[in-house]
Amino acid sequence: MITLSTFQEYLSATKLQSTTARRSVDSEARYLQTLLTGLPSQTHEAQAERLEEILKVLQAADMEDEQRLKLTACVIEAAEQLIVALRQHYIYETTAFSEAQMAYVAQVRSLYYLIIMIYDGVIQREMTSSIHPANSATKNGWQRYFHHEKRASAVLALAIYQSLLMYQKLLGEAALCYQKPSSYLWPKINQLYYLAHQQRLTLMNLSAHTLTQRADSIHRLYCQLCLHSLLNVRAMRRPNILLVQRLLPEWAEHLLATIEPESETRVFVNLKDSQPPTYLTAHSCINPYEDRYECLFIELTPMITYLQARRQALIREGREAVACALLNKVIMTLTYRYLQPQLTLPTKYSSKQDAVVISGFNDMHYRVSQGCSLTRLIVANELPEAHRPHYDTHQLPINTHTRLNAETFDGDDTLSLFRILRLRAEPASMPPDRQPPMRTGQLDLSPLPIDAGIQHDTSHKTRDERVAAPVPLQIMRLFLLCRAETATALDCSIGLTRWVNADGATPEIEWQVLGHNPAACGLRVDGDDTRDRHFVPAFIMGKDEQLQTVASLIVPTAHFQVDDRVIMRINQQQTPLRLGRRLLMTDEFSQYEVLRL
Repeated sequence: MITLSTFQEYLSATKLQSTTARRSVDSEARYLQTLLTGLPSQTHEAQAERLEEILKVLQAADMEDEQRLKLTACVIEAAEQLIVALRQHYIYETTAFSEAQMAYVAQVRSLYYLIIMIYDGVIQREMTSSIHPANSATKNGWQRYFHHEKRASAVLALAIYQSLLMYQKLLGEAALCYQKPSSYLWPKINQLYYLAHQQRLTLMNLSAHTLTQRADSIHRLYCQLCLHSLLNVRAMRRPNILLVQRLLPEWAEHLLATIEPESETRVFVNLKDSQPPTYLTAHSCINPYEDRYECLFIELTPMITYLQARRQALIREGREAVACALLNKVIMTLTYRYLQPQLTLPTKYSSKQDAVVISGFNDMHYRVSQGCSLTRLIVANELPEAHRPHYDTHQLPINTHTRLNAETFDGDDTLSLFRILRLRAEPASMPPDRQPPMRTGQLDLSPLPIDAGIQHDTSHKTRDERVAAPVPLQIMRLFLLCRAETATALDCSIGLTRWVNADGATPEIEWQVLGHNPAACGLRVDGDDTRDRHFVPAFIMGKDEQLQTVASLIVPTAHFQVDDRVIMRINQQQTPLRLGRRLLMTDEFSQYEVLRL
């Protein structure tokens, strides 16, 4: 199995000419077919071992690179079938990967490393042969020389394209592991694109030379790599990461990226640097608009326009499901981070306050209702059967609470809608002699332990291994921030995660305030239609002059629509309301302006 360090050593070493005896093309093809025969009938471990053997043979064999590329394509097809099977062991995991799952990831990465090593050799040989092009002209005549140049360009472009494709898959694996990509990957990615740019190969249509399901040119594939980085997918749930990776080719088609800037965009990549695309600020190391830098400028507005149109089409078709929620999340993330960045107060100039963060809609509702379940809150036993909740909010087992200690850097009287909090490195913990809180109507803010399944001894692990777990507050995640508890009220705010910086020792969260001190209630549809009329948990928040927000209701997604007539119930009191415009929507919740009838 090839590791990252072995991969780095190979790419850094001087390539020696192969001493393997040259076989004929037919002989190579027959030999390869022999090795691949019966592969599917073997165990996954045996298949991986055989494929690695074949890839090493292709890497060292003395043959024309054109033929090497054709044979490698056959092996990649077989390798992809194995990789699909191996990935089934971990892509649907919801928590941190186990050691067994990480072993499958390592095997997948090993295959990608070996494939890149083959293409790297092709690139090195093609670049070496292009240093003295006149030799070909003298020996074969100018007509053959130009034909040779055209063939060489196609071989080089194909090798660069396939290398970038494998790097894209490596970045995807890192995202699924919630690991920061190796610092070795982006330098190589940028070098390959810059080489293609120098050789004028970035826009060459490669569909006639290889199967181009992801993109038909090096430029379009590189745009996908950039977009994957800009989206900060490590701050998403795994199902969304997988969906984003599947939709990247479609989205990136509408991304505008040029060497010469066509607008005043601040998103760029320094092609001679080792960093992924970034946003230009006063603290940036370079000014990409200076002529001495080789940069690619990325314009996101055309893609945002396309995504908005796509979202509206899904809404008109009544398909407000996962895809629509994801589109909304991507649009809001890109707009917040790169098109309309919001000013937040630097943490070093702010006083810190301790707080507790609670996520999960039902958990939040239980806390806001002062430890009262939904059925008790709305006195469900007095309701007709058709109106009673289908599920309840209640005190979950202690080790399943999504409860985190945090530091905030501004109070609830701050005018800004956008703020910063930092999650504590230490987990929330409970004294061993403390019992779970009773439902007395008073909220207990004593710290609770995190999921026992995630607590491991990490003293022997590397940093990447320690952070290989989902970020507790993903992008566009709803949460409750509890600052302090008094005898009469709970000082809390409902917030929405807008950006996550997970590269530090502890995650730093940029969040948007949706409202302060919400009230828990039950909500159901009112009217003569055939929809369910059972109550669901909801939050109601009053108009806030400081935040300049309107009165609103926050409800679980997929239960209500704009202009719905609804009944809000607290205890035995019911209030008829109407839902106005939708302010926010994610796959977890929707927020509507609330209007009195």
